[in-house]
Amino acid sequence: MSRLPEIVLREGFGIEADWISAAWIGVGITLWLLGAQMAVLRPLRSYFLVMTFVATLSAIDQVIRGSAAWDALVSADAHAMTALLSERLLLVIFAIILIAFLIASGTSRREAYLVVGSMSAPSSIRLPGRHGVPWSIVGPIAFVVLGCLTAALAFSISPAVVPVEAALSVLWVAVIAAVLNSFAEEVLYRAAPLSKLVSVIGGANAVFLLAVWFGLGHFYGGIPSEPTGAIQSGLVAMLFGSAMIETGGLAWPWILHFVIDLVIYVNLALS
Repeated sequence: MSRLPEIVLREGFGIEADWISAAWIGVGITLWLLGAQMAVLRPLRSYFLVMTFVATLSAIDQVIRGSAAWDALVSADAHAMTALLSERLLLVIFAIILIAFLIASGTSRREAYLVVGSMSAPSSIRLPGRHGVPWSIVGPIAFVVLGCLTAALAFSISPAVVPVEAALSVLWVAVIAAVLNSFAEEVLYRAAPLSKLVSVIGGANAVFLLAVWFGLGHFYGGIPSEPTGAIQSGLVAMLFGSAMIETGGLAWPWILHFVIDLVIYVNLALS
């Protein structure tokens, strides 16, 4: 249920596919129903159901944020960081709804990666003659590297124009928004789908498939966006997915996702 068809229609044919969200919900329901009849699709029924649920929540999010009620709640003259925080809170509500759905359908917290996981589990990075380098080493290094790379990219594209002293009153919003967004996106776009896909196609394949999906999701409106943004988002999604699979939990993906969001939101506050 990626944005690839929408990208092809808009970029290749100039067709605005505003109906694509509803179409994907219909496709998801159809695949789920076909899974009851076709042996080849049966192992993927739970995955189709989760992805349809995520697509439905995304469509509801669009409806809510485009409504008059939302405009009244988050007025047009509200500070940009206030609007950002409001949107991240809404996303967390959707993540909580998805968690409730998973648990109600019989998925354990551990199966859905909704646990801390092993922070020092071996990674897929191997040194000659040794086992995988533990995430207790890989994680902190990745945290610093991702933070520096994101800062270099973000501030080169959108240099700060507001003095730090003047932005201090809203920088705390950037921190909270980063915490909320990184948690919500890891639950909605990684943990839930992986919990239903890994057992069917294997961890590496599942991570790759969802990384492509996550990257394409940033093509329009994402931060970063467009082709470059889609590639960058897809690559970091590979890292986050690998961290989730290898540690068996949400902690390292959440932490690594957080530092990227934090730098981006601080840049927004300053620019």
